[in-house]
Amino acid sequence: MSDLAALLRNKKQLQEDQEAQTSDINEQCPVEIKSFYDRLEDWLSDLIEEKIILTSYERKRLGSYYSKRFKLKAGEDEIEFIPKKRVVVGSTGKIEMKTKKGNIFFIRDRDGIWKQVVSKSPLNVETLTKPYFRGLLKSLLS
Repeated sequence: MSDLAALLRNKKQLQEDQEAQTSDINEQCPVEIKSFYDRLEDWLSDLIEEKIILTSYERKRLGSYYSKRFKLKAGEDEIEFIPKKRVVVGSTGKIEMKTKKGNIFFIRDRDGIWKQVVSKSPLNVETLTKPYFRGLLKSLLS
């Protein structure tokens, strides 16, 4: 009985330690994702202040870690930004933008610049700037 109890106590302690470590490391939204969301909010700050666009965050489990989904709502239209992977070959981040018109992917290159993936083969990307992003939103919401 004591061997079984010791084994189970050890397993329980290992599980608690692992959960605590996972919580400490993984619950925080990766810095590059938070930076992306902050940039979008900054680019849309005038529309957010006028309450033309509403924003919200939703905690989401993504594989072995937790991150945040960012949501924009304009009237009846809702757009979600979902981190896809922590590490993508050739990039340092990937976010999917889900809309009713389709999905768009953004990647962060090794220099820290976010870009829209226009086509995958051959790879064609467009650097994400305030005017470009606002134009993209306009085309998706019209």
